[in-house]
Amino acid sequence: MAGPLARMIYAIDRILPGPRVGGRDSHEAYAEWEYGIGKSLLDEYSDWFGSLEGKRVLDIGCGLGGKSVAYAEEGAAVTGVDLDPVHAAGALEYARKRGSPIDVVTGDAAVLPFREGSFDIVIANDSMEHFARPALALGEFARVTRAGGLVFLFFTPWGSPLASHLYDHIHTPWCHLLYSENILEQLLELSLQRRGDRDPPEDAARMIEDYRSSNNRIDVAGYRRILDGVASLDTLFEELRPPRFGFLGPLTAIPRLGELFTGTVTAVLRKKG
Repeated sequence: MAGPLARMIYAIDRILPGPRVGGRDSHEAYAEWEYGIGKSLLDEYSDWFGSLEGKRVLDIGCGLGGKSVAYAEEGAAVTGVDLDPVHAAGALEYARKRGSPIDVVTGDAAVLPFREGSFDIVIANDSMEHFARPALALGEFARVTRAGGLVFLFFTPWGSPLASHLYDHIHTPWCHLLYSENILEQLLELSLQRRGDRDPPEDAARMIEDYRSSNNRIDVAGYRRILDGVASLDTLFEELRPPRFGFLGPLTAIPRLGELFTGTVTAVLRKKG
């Protein structure tokens, strides 16, 4: 049962605008949203991606397949990997509907079932922050990339105002840093109650457990420590992007404080040799 403090916080939270996140209506809508993201990444970072024609691309955390299909439509031979078998099946179905065949494997990013040097490009978009073992995962990315091949990382670090991934229900930026998990659970309960769910307390408890297990709390400093431990990868490009306003970009360079102004980490890494 949500207490008075949570109710007061929730009343304030409702005043704040929530972030605009697409694809919430259905699996197909989410796959379409992912497809748009994939196309945007290819366009924005075209100088780094180059031509994908004939390239072997591994899409880590492929979700419902939208991004994988975007890469395949550029001529790449794409393999998607996702820990969730429902997502993996959805990715295959979406690719079938789009007429862009891809391979999809259900598996753990930290134990990839591929030979060394199997891919020209490895992409992990919106997934690095969710790996249970991010250091092992990055080591695996390096292992399965051919010598001279590229690893692309796009992820939301823990200091980001949206790092909780609870923004469908809680609009307060940095809510995961401001509030205890107990308060977060109560806020989720109030949101679900407002939405008309049948059992808000039970659903909120399930969501907070997923919140604990699906966020590894990697920040920018932690990512760089992990990267330092993967000797076979060199950084070609790194960008710390603020979540909304580009003019805040210089603030991301401030030690410690800059973590709070970093909405997305983008990194292009090259396999040595």
